[in-house]
Amino acid sequence: MNTIETLKLLSENWFLQEPAFFSLFCQQQLEENVRMECAIRCGQGRIEYNPLLLSRKNYAEIEQLMRVELIRLFLKHPYERQPEGCSKEAISIGSDITIGDGYCSLHKDKLPVRDPAFYHLPLGQYFEWYAKQIQQQKQDEERNNQHNQNNRNPQNPPKTQDPQTSLKSSLYNQPEDRDKSQLWREDELQRQRINDLIDRTSDWGSLPGEIVEIIKASTQARINNRLIWEGFHSTIVRSRRQLTRMRPNRRTEFLQLGSTHQFDTHLLVAIDTSGSITDAMLEDFYSAINRIFRYGVIQIDVCQFDAELGPIEPMCRANKSIQVKGRGGTSYQPLFDYIMLKPNEYDGLIILTDGQALPPMYEGKVLKKGNKKLHTPILWVCADKASYNASSEWMLKTGRCCYL
Repeated sequence: MNTIETLKLLSENWFLQEPAFFSLFCQQQLEENVRMECAIRCGQGRIEYNPLLLSRKNYAEIEQLMRVELIRLFLKHPYERQPEGCSKEAISIGSDITIGDGYCSLHKDKLPVRDPAFYHLPLGQYFEWYAKQIQQQKQDEERNNQHNQNNRNPQNPPKTQDPQTSLKSSLYNQPEDRDKSQLWREDELQRQRINDLIDRTSDWGSLPGEIVEIIKASTQARINNRLIWEGFHSTIVRSRRQLTRMRPNRRTEFLQLGSTHQFDTHLLVAIDTSGSITDAMLEDFYSAINRIFRYGVIQIDVCQFDAELGPIEPMCRANKSIQVKGRGGTSYQPLFDYIMLKPNEYDGLIILTDGQALPPMYEGKVLKKGNKKLHTPILWVCADKASYNASSEWMLKTGRCCYL
């Protein structure tokens, strides 16, 4: 039986036994691709397969590979939550680990993906966390290999490497993993199509109830950080109207001057660099700052703070290397004192923090949004869900709040 016949038989069996998988499978465009290194991959609204690689596999193996890709689509890994700073291999492996942790531990049939234990990682984490850990392990392995190569002594041959370590190291640079996520892009349309399908599905076939709950929960995120970020940006963006002859007036054409609008926003972004902030948090903070430039902002002002407010410096583009200062205690008071002294200086203030400090005060009371001294819109961005749960109650009194 050739590949096309196998996939046809697979869809017929899923029609009878796996209605959820069948519906999602029919939503994708099936395409042949003999150039890719992996057997099956998904993304951009299609499922690509390599008939040369699939011809070596039986029906059960192909069914398992296709099942992995459809679970990946249900979790929407190819269309949202793309971890910044991670290679294609790390993203693919992180997605596989998430599936291996959730599905394989609950289902009697083991899918062809590895679980977190293989990479010495804990169970129960999420996609982005696994991808970043794999990226860190990959970079550590490359540094160790480079160090061993530089310090190699011809008189002392290298020790025999542990087979398990050698196997794990080889998985970090597999062409299959790199090709598997080549089609992955953040795509709001595809994400919404899958969410609509999840909402309409009532029969999930052999999928365990725990996995179904995770899939359903992914459509009803408690906090959509991207929408909050965009909504905050839309409230502070302002337009500069300029008259021009290059664009005709919509009513009178060239009889009168047309107009163009240039968008300009003066933002201050404050980054908590106190001792409670880890290096991983700082990396996430600056990744979030780099995303601001995707929404049309040309320049922002950035400052670091702990117990004191550091110098305010302009930032015109995404930066890859940042010098961090501070690492002391945490106080929001100097930052808010500065903002209230210059009420018209900024269109918005974004604070990235872990929330481990007292709320800002004014005249002995906790500062609130309606205070006559506080004219600047505030967005609190917490480092994680735990810090959001601990601090969001008082943060929401001064502005918006979300977590990374």
